[in-house]
Parts: sequence; C-alpha cells; structure tokens
Amino acid sequence: MSHDDHTLGRAALPDPPLDGGHGGHGEDARLHAPAPDAPNPPPRGAADVENRVAPPATPPRRTGPLRSPDGILNPIQDSEYFSDDPEATERVSAHIDEYFNQPLDIFPFWETDGKPDRFHVLFARQIEERFPIDSDLRSHIYAYGRRVFDALRIHVAVKRLTQALAMAGFGVLATLGPTWFSRWTGTDAAGAGIAAAAMLVTLALYWGVQQILFIQYRFRLENDSYQLSREIVQRTRELQNLFTTGRAMPDQAETKYQQDGRSWGLRAMYLTRLTMWLGARMEYLEKYVQMELWRVRRERYWMRWLARILTPLVFLVGVAILAAQPAPAGHEAAYRGLQALALVLSVVVSLASYFFWQTPTSAVQDKLGIENWVRYASLDVDNAVADQVRRDKERLVEYRALTRGGR
Repeated sequence: MSHDDHTLGRAALPDPPLDGGHGGHGEDARLHAPAPDAPNPPPRGAADVENRVAPPATPPRRTGPLRSPDGILNPIQDSEYFSDDPEATERVSAHIDEYFNQPLDIFPFWETDGKPDRFHVLFARQIEERFPIDSDLRSHIYAYGRRVFDALRIHVAVKRLTQALAMAGFGVLATLGPTWFSRWTGTDAAGAGIAAAAMLVTLALYWGVQQILFIQYRFRLENDSYQLSREIVQRTRELQNLFTTGRAMPDQAETKYQQDGRSWGLRAMYLTRLTMWLGARMEYLEKYVQMELWRVRRERYWMRWLARILTPLVFLVGVAILAAQPAPAGHEAAYRGLQALALVLSVVVSLASYFFWQTPTSAVQDKLGIENWVRYASLDVDNAVADQVRRDKERLVEYRALTRGGR
C-alpha cells in the first residue's frame, strides 16, 4: 500500500505514537502517479484513493493514558518530531501531509443520496481525518459535551419528577385531612389544620431536596469542566513548547550543515512545515472545542423549550387528577378548602420548578478557564514563519556582500 493509501485511506498499520495520539501511517513513500493530462496534478498526499476509509463521526473512545511519553513527559530535544532519523521524519511528514495535502471534500465521499450530514458532523469527520493524532484529546472533549448533556437531561427529568411527586403529595394530604386526620383528631377543623401543615412541610421538603440535587448537579458540571480544562492546558502548552522549539531549530542547525547547504535547506523546510502544522493542530483543537460547546449551548436551548412544555403539562395533569377526586361524604367543606390549598401550592411548585435551579451557563464558562489556555492566536504563526524568511534573506544578502568584498 502506498504512502497516499496510508495518508488518505487510514490503513490499519499503526506507527509508534507521537506526542499526542496514535499513528496510522506506513513507511512506504511511493506516490500515486497523476494522470498524464492532468492540468493541475495533486500534491503529495492528495491523490484520490479507491479504498479511502470514511472518517468516524465521533472520536474513538480512549481507555488508556491521554498522552504517550513524548513531548512534555520527555525532554523536548528527545521528541520524535526533531529526530534526525529519516524514518521518524517520514512518519511525522505523513501526519503533516494529512492536513496540508488534503483538499476539503466539497461533496463528502462518505455521504449517500439520503439526508446530508449536519454541519457539525461534517466538520468533525474532516477533523478526524486530517488530525488523527489528536483524537485522544478530542475524545475527551466529546465525552465532556455528552456528559454535560446527559447531566442536563437527568436534571430536567428529576425536576419534573419531583414536581409531580409534590403535587401528588398535596392531593393525598387533601384527601387524608377530612378523613383519616379528622377521625384521629375528632374534628374536621383539626384534621384540616394538620393536613395543611403537612402540605407546607411537603413544600419545604421539596425545596430542600431540589437545593441539594442542584448543588450536586452544579458540582459535577464544575468538576468535569475543571478536569477538561487541565487536559487542554497541558496539551496546548505542550504544542506551544514544540512550536517554539521547531521555530528555533533551523537557525541552530547552521553549525551542523556548514558545508551542506542542500541538507540544511531540506531540514529547514521540514522544520518550517512542522512549525506550521503544530500551529494548525492548535487551531483545530480550538475549533473543535468551540463546536462541542456550541452543541452544548444548543442542547441547553432546546431543553429549556422542552421544560416550557413539560412543566405546564405536569401541572395540568396533576390539577385534572386532583379535581376529579370526589369529596368525602360529610366533609365537603374541609376537603374543598384543602383542595384549594393544594392547587395554590401546586402552582408555587410548578413555577419554582421552571424558574429556579436552572443550569447555570457560568458553571461551564468559569470552570473551563479558557483565559489560561494557550490559544492559536498567541503562537503568532504568520509572523513566526515570516521572521524565519526574513532572517534567511538577511543572511543571504550579508553572505553575498561578504563574498564580493573578499574579491
């Protein structure tokens, strides 16, 4: 299988992992020959491949450690990215080709004649194919978004369940007041008083339980956000360190290639491509986080609409059941009074169930702490590459001036 088969087809021949993920490329560097009459033959790594594998819509689940022992866990100078071994350089170059030499699919090859993918699915598939090396961190980001949504669904379901249970409790107490409580106390007034007090206690219990559940729910969101933020900070700082090292190495290699300008040029070309690719990895990690958090916000928006429907629905069903209950014989006045109180408390519970204990946006925004992340913009990729070109041109002019002066 050719190098392009590995780059585009994702053949199952794993390479030793790099600093942030799995490999997936072989050593064979043969290229597909472009068509003789092709006006614009594809660059290396971009040729069409018949057995190209459709990228997954979601990152593969990771069960092992998040990072392999390369990059920040080992000295940067020992990283495979900066190895002089031609095989290691070819493996890293294959990963670089996955991004720079793959055109975007205007018409995605994996889609059928049915409904096209949602855009976030299309975007995620393209990232999975172009940056498989960071799929481990993307897997954690994706799992974080799903945990946030699952916690939101459970929270909304629990709120509706406790609303229904509280209303059911009010209805049961309204029935027990003029019957069991009245027989126990001997008068309808005393029984109704005990039932009314029990309804207020039920309301207080409902409120306390909701507060406890909300605190646990918010603590879980904050803890998940904090853990994800730590992982992103570690990865982005690692990429920043690799970027800074790769930016400095072309000049440092001058003493090694004093008599071999071609080899120095090839090494500098590889290091420049590596520097730009590391910046691209940072950019697309940032874009992936943005996409997942967009999904979280959209899901929260639609869950609020669901709550707007379910809350009055639960209330109306509960009121209908309460109104359908017949008054006990001989205790109609006491029962109707308790029934009215149950209705009022049901209104209070339903309004509180919707307007209180809502998912706080700050639970995610504050604990993610994106101000501590190393951002793509902070790498200043354009000026870093342009500055390298500037130094090379200055060196060339100085060399020419020195040579002419020596003559």
